[in-house]
Amino acid sequence: MEYKPLLTGMNSENSTQGTIAAKKTALPIDFKRFLGVVLVSWYWILLSVLISLAVAFLYLQFTLPIYSIKSALVVNEEDNSSSEILDKLNIVKKTPINFFNELNAIRSEDLVTQTVDSLGLNVTYFIKGKFRDKELYKECPVRIVFDSAGYTGDHNEIAVKYTQDGHFDLREGNTSVDVLYDTWITKPYGRFKILYTSDPSSPNNLLLKEITVRMKAPEYTVRGILSDFKATSSDGRTSVMDLSYKDNIPDRGIDMMNTLIRIYYRNKLKNIDVSAQKTRDFIDKHKSDLMGDLHSVDSSVENIKQDNNVIDLPAEAHSFEDQKNVVDKNIDEMMNRRRALINLRYLLLNSRYQIIVPLDIRDNLLEGLIGQYNTLVQKLETQEKVQELGSSNPFLVQTIVELQALKGRMLDVLNRISTTLDTDLDLAKKTQANNVARLKKLPDVNSKITDVKRGYDVLQNMYLFLFQKGIENEISVYNESNKSKILVAPYASTQPISPVRNYIYGLWLLIGLLIPLLILLIQQLLITRIVNESDIKMITDIPVLGIISRVDGERLRNGYIAISSNIRTGISEQFRMLRTNLEFVKFVDNKRVISLTSSESGEGKTFVSLNLGLILALGTKRVVVVEFDLRKPRMAEFMRIKDINGVSDYLQGRVDLKDVIKPSGINSNLFIANCGQAPSNPGDLLAYPATGKMIEELQTMFDIVIIDTPPLGLVSDALILSKHAGLNLFIVRQAHTTKRQLKEFHELYAEGKINNPAIVFNGVGYLKQYGYYYNPNKEYEKKLSEYGPKQYADSKEGERRSHSGQSRRSYGAENRGGYGGESRRGYGNEPRGYGDEPRRSSSGKQQRSGYGEPRGGYGNEPRGGYGEPRRGYGNEARGSYGYRENESRGRGYGYGYGYAPQKRKGFLSFFKR
Repeated sequence: MEYKPLLTGMNSENSTQGTIAAKKTALPIDFKRFLGVVLVSWYWILLSVLISLAVAFLYLQFTLPIYSIKSALVVNEEDNSSSEILDKLNIVKKTPINFFNELNAIRSEDLVTQTVDSLGLNVTYFIKGKFRDKELYKECPVRIVFDSAGYTGDHNEIAVKYTQDGHFDLREGNTSVDVLYDTWITKPYGRFKILYTSDPSSPNNLLLKEITVRMKAPEYTVRGILSDFKATSSDGRTSVMDLSYKDNIPDRGIDMMNTLIRIYYRNKLKNIDVSAQKTRDFIDKHKSDLMGDLHSVDSSVENIKQDNNVIDLPAEAHSFEDQKNVVDKNIDEMMNRRRALINLRYLLLNSRYQIIVPLDIRDNLLEGLIGQYNTLVQKLETQEKVQELGSSNPFLVQTIVELQALKGRMLDVLNRISTTLDTDLDLAKKTQANNVARLKKLPDVNSKITDVKRGYDVLQNMYLFLFQKGIENEISVYNESNKSKILVAPYASTQPISPVRNYIYGLWLLIGLLIPLLILLIQQLLITRIVNESDIKMITDIPVLGIISRVDGERLRNGYIAISSNIRTGISEQFRMLRTNLEFVKFVDNKRVISLTSSESGEGKTFVSLNLGLILALGTKRVVVVEFDLRKPRMAEFMRIKDINGVSDYLQGRVDLKDVIKPSGINSNLFIANCGQAPSNPGDLLAYPATGKMIEELQTMFDIVIIDTPPLGLVSDALILSKHAGLNLFIVRQAHTTKRQLKEFHELYAEGKINNPAIVFNGVGYLKQYGYYYNPNKEYEKKLSEYGPKQYADSKEGERRSHSGQSRRSYGAENRGGYGGESRRGYGNEPRGYGDEPRRSSSGKQQRSGYGEPRGGYGNEPRGGYGEPRRGYGNEARGSYGYRENESRGRGYGYGYGYAPQKRKGFLSFFKR
């Protein structure tokens, strides 16, 4: 069994409560278990399948078989000879027939109505059959024929039976009359007569049977045919039309398809003649009107040109556009010259440096003045460098005067040039405005002419179109032929398309399987109790320490003990596996106290407690099982000991602890602390400090303390006791504990109310409906019976040696005798006895060998009794059940329950590791 280590430390500040989170809500289906349920319920599934197949058989017998009738037409196929003639005459051929229009035309209600009237499909014939009425078509010996008015009723039914010599018995409702064949019979729904379809003298058994004739209005039959008749494109690229129809009589379906195609061709040719005459009349009527309209358009265009003085509109528009571009260019150049003059004026007024003549200004006078100006500026700069005479230099003064006079002349020239430039610019802008005005006028003229010409083109095209179509129509009337032909003649499927026999049987077979499977699945989803380990794992991550099989009470000692040292059974091996798993559990605060609880009574809590204690005792550990179920004590009854001096008496202070502990009578290392008399206030007693004190003292006296607590779901006693335990085992019983109860236990742990929890799965029945496909106990006992206990134990020796792959004798590299490197006789470095050397009594004055007289162990030494009084449990030194934290156990019980003063490295040190 795979074991997951437990989480501990729930009592610390940084508690790990809630680290084991509840499982995510998932679909609670264990498919392995579901398969087991299916295998167990195979006979119900088989019965369901047989019933489903029977239903499928009856369905096939009572359902009409439907056959598929198919055909294919090529629509608008070209006639090559006609096309060549039209090409030579240079005439456009007639527009091809619209394929999608033909799809709708062949499914038109009028076309189907003509087909129904032609074949008389609104009248059907039936004879009695084994499972249903059988419909007749060609094999029907008679036929009902109406006059030209046809059937005028809604729906009617008559029965016709041949009597003799052309006479028929015609029955309608409760009225029966004798009629003669080929004689008109008048009814409210029409006038008809009965005709033979075959020679009445030929042997025909159907003529002697009663034939039921069912008549209905043709529109009902038309609707039925249209719902089953389909016309579709073959592949979307060609003009092949696929026709399909469904009918329960293949021959009738083929006749309907052939008649429909024939009427379709006939109506199409008739429509060609009618269409050609209508086209001729339309063309002749409109040709003369269009010619007059064309003359009117020509006159309107000439009038518009004369009113706007326009001869050639495109040429004039191009000329105006060129002039506009030239003027725009001149304006841009003049604007550049104007900006250059402004800049030059600014330099003359604000600068003493030489000036360059702008490229945009071409004036000889101005260029000469600028040359003189630059010469004077250069001369002035030279004179200013001479510092001998200073500003009173006469040459400098003369130069400045000449320079100012020259600037005045230059400004006069600039003003003249600027005035001339402004005049030219105004003239250019006026020219530009005139050109723009002319250009704006041209679009309006062009728009008027265009409107008139557009009407002209439309009229001219219409006239030419009508003229051309008139010629085509005249030629096509003589050339037109049916451009469609049958590509695939109507045929019927050899097998019905509905119902398909294999499909129906397969479907009902699947239904027969699914119904019981669905019922079983719903049952599994509605199961609220835990039936296997998967259910536990779906609810919580709390580890399962062991699985205990269900065992009959007849196989138990005292009705509760399933283990013995000399008997090897599957359940005993399961308890040994539980004991092995406990060796790897880290107890909280090293408390060697195991608390067992469950959700309610009857889940095997006491059974597991006793057998767990016994299996631990067989492993050389001293174990005490304490019954803390003070509300419903039964352990004394199970163990067949006197129900006196129990836990309740100790908690109430009526007896000492030594009086509570009693030998089990099963194993020398197993002791029982029964409840005693049921108290009136059990919940209050457990809250007394004496409870914790009692558990602490029991830890010093025994290797393991097992507490059998009341169920969690009833009272809070188990929660009170759980805080004293180093490990809390929750007993889950198969098909007894509910999923809700396990969730509640998980919530208690997540809330920190229970420390270090683990689960024992009890009462497990290895049944297929629970998801188990073999019983390990039976397999174990089978091999045990084949090999014998010793041989089988030897064969299993390697499997049980150690969890680290070492020899079974040790838990590491040590000798099996000790848990360290010591001899098996002791748990430390001392011999195993509980005091081979004499020990002083509690008063320290006399030697003590037991409770007064020498007490042997459970080995070869003489055993003492519980006779002598003890000093107490207070500050005085203890006698027999002395403190053992720092002491080592002796070999047996020696001369009492004394302990040597050495450091103990036994059972506790293993758990500390």
